[in-house]
Amino acid sequence: MKTNLISLVITLFVVSSCFANTKNSNKANLGAKQFKATSLLGDQQTDTLLNRIEQKVAMAFAKGTIGKTDNDLVALEESLLALNMKKGNSIIVYWYSYACYYHSILSMINKDLKKSENVLDEGLDMLDEVDPKTSEHYALLALMKSLSMRFAAGIRAPFISASVKSNAEKALELDSLNLRAYYVLGSNDFYTPEQYGGGKKAEGYFKKSIKMNNQSVKNQYLPSWGKNLAYELLIRLYIKREQFADAKKCFQEAIALYPNDYQINQLASKLVNH
Repeated sequence: MKTNLISLVITLFVVSSCFANTKNSNKANLGAKQFKATSLLGDQQTDTLLNRIEQKVAMAFAKGTIGKTDNDLVALEESLLALNMKKGNSIIVYWYSYACYYHSILSMINKDLKKSENVLDEGLDMLDEVDPKTSEHYALLALMKSLSMRFAAGIRAPFISASVKSNAEKALELDSLNLRAYYVLGSNDFYTPEQYGGGKKAEGYFKKSIKMNNQSVKNQYLPSWGKNLAYELLIRLYIKREQFADAKKCFQEAIALYPNDYQINQLASKLVNH
């Protein structure tokens, strides 16, 4: 499990360098501009901290996974909180909550489930208070709600799943080209048991996700994660259904884009004899 999570960090670096250059719809541009207008702060302190912030979170998580310590993530979260106290800006809250998401996963790896739940709740609480939210806020909120299901009693799980879907759909209302929203919808359906209606829509959501640009508008402050994760689950879905021709085709596309992605590479062995 540790190796798989480290590989997720590596792929985040790949994702950030693979922005596409296709044209965007007016609706997508509107969603991105909404985030930009409320988020780009333009002073040196902010630029220094938020520059390549997605990669900074990934590196802190990677170091924490290898060194079995959360010191780097804690320091990054504290810096973001301090900056938000001065600036009170929604993009700072976004990246603080994103760091909390990975801090929660790191705590799971280190078998500290209480800390994992508490850190995730802290990030969720701050993100939930953002008003107005952009498409990216809703997509991240959906992702974090999805992780929170690991701490929920069985009776709460369907309600959390519905919240995941609702937030992802709100993200798409604001930006119809947000690949992260499609990924979360697909992931939610993928992991929902068939007896509860799961597995029917995941393929369509993942296909939409991998067709989208990593960002609607290229910007160093905005998130770019998600496409490699959508590829991975789509391949797994095809393998589960024994649609090996589709799985192989999807694998070839994915490996061309993300040749160093550990989780995608691991799927090759499942396709060799088919």
